[in-house]
Amino acid sequence: MEFKPVDIHNFKIIYNNMTEQFPPEELKSYARFCELIEGGHYFVKSVIEDGQSVGYIVFTIAGDSLWLDYIAVFKQFHSKGYGGRILKALLEEFKKGIYLEVEKPDKNVPNTLRRIKFYTNLGAQKLDYDYFYPSGKGPLPMDLYYLPYKGILPEHIDADIKETFAIIHSDIEYLNSSIQ
Repeated sequence: MEFKPVDIHNFKIIYNNMTEQFPPEELKSYARFCELIEGGHYFVKSVIEDGQSVGYIVFTIAGDSLWLDYIAVFKQFHSKGYGGRILKALLEEFKKGIYLEVEKPDKNVPNTLRRIKFYTNLGAQKLDYDYFYPSGKGPLPMDLYYLPYKGILPEHIDADIKETFAIIHSDIEYLNSSIQ
């Protein structure tokens, strides 16, 4: 499995897929994504296996960790083990732990429970942290998980969040109230 950079000209294909796979309140505008990518601290990579793109990752570096803003496997490759392989490959490629923003568990939305089980089965740990995703429609309560690299948990969660928010969410007016 390899991760190939996606340039700004090819990002539109991924953005179209993001609008199908992610809730609108969790997405940035296309223009904002382009701004972030061109800023040089926000990365979009295509996930390639056996010569074909099976998905993508969108992330920034937060301290000694990756902040995985988005991860997706294209629908035709769902339920084939790609998600787990992508996360394991990320750990090995970057040799850093990974922050994951996860929707609160909701019995009425089975995918939330499925996603949490998926991450915890890989070794991700829910951080004891009141976390709010800064969406354009107001703070969205979420859980923050961490997938450690070689069992090492982050030491400076507050600093990592502030650094990440300064990069990814600097356009959100209420940013300072998003961290509790």
